[in-house]
Amino acid sequence: MLLRHREAVEGWREVWVVQESDRAERLRDTGAEVHILGEWHGLRGLGGETVRAMWRSMGLVVRQRPRVVLTSGTGIVVAFCLMARLAGARLVFVETAARVRGASASGRVLSRAAHHVVAQWEDMRHVYPQATIARASVVEGLSSERSDGRGTFVAVGTHSEPFDRLLRMVHRAAEAGVLPTPVIAQVGPSREPIEHAATRAMVSPQEMQAGIDGARYVVCHAGTGTIATALRAGRRPLVLGRLQRHGEHFDDHQQQIVDKLASLDLIVSLGDEITREDLERADRPLRMPEELKRLPLLVDCLREAL
Repeated sequence: MLLRHREAVEGWREVWVVQESDRAERLRDTGAEVHILGEWHGLRGLGGETVRAMWRSMGLVVRQRPRVVLTSGTGIVVAFCLMARLAGARLVFVETAARVRGASASGRVLSRAAHHVVAQWEDMRHVYPQATIARASVVEGLSSERSDGRGTFVAVGTHSEPFDRLLRMVHRAAEAGVLPTPVIAQVGPSREPIEHAATRAMVSPQEMQAGIDGARYVVCHAGTGTIATALRAGRRPLVLGRLQRHGEHFDDHQQQIVDKLASLDLIVSLGDEITREDLERADRPLRMPEELKRLPLLVDCLREAL
């Protein structure tokens, strides 16, 4: 999200403090100044690596003396943000667009310390009463035009848990001739066999973009990055949210974004099977909802907050 809005800090010296990931390495490859704190393991990882990351955070604050910290607050960077705030930095927290009705764990902490909070849905006003509400980044660049596509592109994202429930639905729909071929699927850590599909565990952002641009239909988990890429390509994706009760995620926040975007007619929310009626709905042209048009762009809210 912050990468897509770097223009908000144009002319500033950028220092990126991030958790270990492929995205961090790609950012470093662009020549950006990147400091990797470690790998975030959630609450179960509060020893070892997380403690070392806190020491790294303290050292970074002392050496860098940041004047402003702009953060979405993911995982391991929370300690750095709080230390920088104590050292006198202005702290601006942006809640992720994936949170529609409730705060993230980092948001519950950082919103109390931040000088300015930006949320991305009107529904979040009751969560962050003093926040600025921006148009959700997931819908920015939405296109009402789409090029011709062929076949189906499937993406389950980079979460550590498999999403076999979605992949089984894709398999059944492809086998029944509902989903058109070729089917190209990014399957993550899953070992679920999908006949009639070319599968890969992971794809680069460029490959993701190319796969979505070239497909007629996009079937995916409720990751805002994947959905945003589909919307910018003029595709209304068919989306299934990961659920905690199936061991697919640590909570049900993906269902929140599914419910919200489905209510705005920007996605097709999947049930137990992928149907021909779902595909018909996906084929309809996209339109930016009027209630979102009235909200300011996130980049403008960031400029004002900084």
